[in-house]
Amino acid sequence: MTALSGHSIIIMLGSNAGNRRANLDRAVDALSRRVAIDSTSADLDNPDITGKGADYLNRLVFGHTALSPQLLDAYLKEIETDLGRDRSHPGSVIIDIDTVICDGTIVRPKEYDSAPFRALLDSMRQRQ
Repeated sequence: MTALSGHSIIIMLGSNAGNRRANLDRAVDALSRRVAIDSTSADLDNPDITGKGADYLNRLVFGHTALSPQLLDAYLKEIETDLGRDRSHPGSVIIDIDTVICDGTIVRPKEYDSAPFRALLDSMRQRQ
């Protein structure tokens, strides 16, 4: 199965520590090894929705992958760890990567309903 014949996905990236834009760029580069990236959104600077950390920079990635949703999730966590995510410091997030929609199904309702995701999705729809 090729990446293009696999699962259609929308992934949300976020970073609130270090060089946030570079963190997102590195995550997209790592994703491209297992995800056929169709497009990415512009970046959105917004406050941490928990109020516990610095402002986030978020980006959406639209693509396809041959990985099962479970294997994709494991791969995303592997990328986070490789890029320096330290889960013992939840207020400082080098990179957060979550599949929000897979094959048209919302798999992370909290992220789907978040203001940053909705704003980024709306901006992508307006560009089309």
